[in-house]
Order: sequence, then structure tokens, then C-alpha cells
Amino acid sequence: MSDDQRAWPHPWVEAYAPATVSNLGPGFDCLGLAVHGPGDTVRARRRRQPGVVLTKITGDGGRLPLAADQNTACVAVTAMLERAGVADTLGVELELDKGLPLGSGLGSSGASACAALLAAAGALDLHVGNDAMIEAARAGEAVACGSPHPDNVAPAILGGIVLIAATQPLRVVSLPVPEDLWLAIYTPGCEVKTADARAVLPHQVGLDAAVRQSARLALLVHALHTGDLALLGEAIVDELVEPARAHLIPGFMDAKINAIEAGALACTISGAGPTCFALASSNEQAVALLEILDESFTHSGVSGRGQVDQVGPGARVTSKPLH
Repeated sequence: MSDDQRAWPHPWVEAYAPATVSNLGPGFDCLGLAVHGPGDTVRARRRRQPGVVLTKITGDGGRLPLAADQNTACVAVTAMLERAGVADTLGVELELDKGLPLGSGLGSSGASACAALLAAAGALDLHVGNDAMIEAARAGEAVACGSPHPDNVAPAILGGIVLIAATQPLRVVSLPVPEDLWLAIYTPGCEVKTADARAVLPHQVGLDAAVRQSARLALLVHALHTGDLALLGEAIVDELVEPARAHLIPGFMDAKINAIEAGALACTISGAGPTCFALASSNEQAVALLEILDESFTHSGVSGRGQVDQVGPGARVTSKPLH
């Protein structure tokens, strides 16, 4: 028996990628953060034939496609193999377990892509840098959302809070994370497709509004560097994107007002929504804010689920090392 025959079937490599909160007020398409959980898990193993196949999806209610050219996990891995110049020689089989709800504003498609990339790279013994993984994950986002935005996949890979300084070429900057920053994250019982949320965005904005938005983004970065949570809350105001999307989320404005009146540092939409988040300076305050968000959305008829969390690490391999 040859060495190649003894090697088949190859063992599974499992990887996990966390939920992400993006935009963070004025940081549309350029700011995002990773949280500790929940997230998506992907298992990968090498196969004899070249190419990427997805053989199993759980946790999606049968909604996601298995087709390699339609699923964000497969598209991302294919892009990684093409960039590495091994798409015609290496093949990988994937299994996806969705821990994140679809159309939630928590970077669900990005988490699938990032977990798949890490698992596939491990299974194929490929050494791929973070920037290359982010670029491959963006290819998956383009298929899933219609836009190759990096503000979910970059924090899903790197963890922490990240700023997308440029996309051509890609430049991602990790920002400081205040230790006492807490998030109350709530996903109402409705769905907002990213493509729909992007369709309502304004095509033009006034110069004065653009200047104010830029100033708030600068203030936000400064607040993170100084650890000033009050200043951070002051900076997380979005007068361009949030007003255009608020009507897509039943009860959002009431929930936001209630959270702010209860002492939240800030409250706004995560990504395309419908998930929203409120910032707090303690675990206890975040727990109280989560209850307020739940009451508000329940009153609006879209009761959902939420969690209290902090900024967390990025994607990681969760199976035992192959060697």
C-alpha cells in the first residue's frame, strides 16, 4: 500500500469564527469588532479530487445552499486556493454548523467564511497570512451580501476592534480595547437581508453631514486609545446610515430611546441589522440594558434573543493539532 493510500481518509480539522458587530456608529464599512460568542463552526478534510465541496450544513433550517459557487464558505476557500495557486491540485471537503442566525447583522456569512478558511488551511497544511484570509473571506461576502465589505471578516479573523484603513491594497489596523467595555447585544425576531439594507442607503450625502460623521469617527478612535468610555459613547452617533435603515427594524427607535434613557453609553444598529447593541461600562449595566432591549422589542411584536458580551478573540482552530 502506498503512502498516499495510507493517508486517506484524512482527519477532520475543525475551526470556529465568532459573531461580529460592525459599523459601530460612524464607522460604516470600516469598523468592526469580534465578540466571544456565539459563532459558526466548520470542519474540513482533504479530499482526493481538486476543488471545494460542502457536504453538510446544520443549524440553518435548510435555507443555505450546498453548491460551491453559492455558499460563502466554499467561495472563500476557493478564493484562498486560487490565490495560493493550488486550486487545480488540492481539494477539500467542508461541513458547516451555523451557530449564528441568518440575516442578523452579526456577520453570519463572514463567520462561515472565516471558519472555513481556517479549517481548510489546517486540513491542507497551507500557511496563509491574515491579510490573504481576509481577502478570500471578502470574496465570500461578495456572493452572500452583494458587496465584498471587510468590516465583519477582518475582526472575525483578527479579533478585537479593527479599522479598515484601506481596501486597495488592504490595510487593517487593530485598535485598543477598553477592559471595562461591555455590550448588550440583541437580535429581534425579524430578518433584514444585507442586500436590502444596502439598497436603502443614500447615494449622496451633504458635505456638512459628511464632515460631522468623519469627526465622530476620529473621536471614536481617540476614545478607544484613551479608554474614555463616555467619549466613546458620544462618538457613536450615525446620522447617515442608521436613519436610512431604522424603519427596517420594528421597534428599533423605541428600543434605542429606552436604552439611552436608562444610561447606555450608546445604542445603534449592528451591521445591516436587525441586531442592535448598547454599550455599557459594567456587566451589571449591560445586563439591565439587555432586559430593556428585550422588553422594547417584545412590546413591538418582534421578541428575539440577546447576550451580554465583551470584545473577544478572532477565529481559531478548535480541533487537536494534526501533528
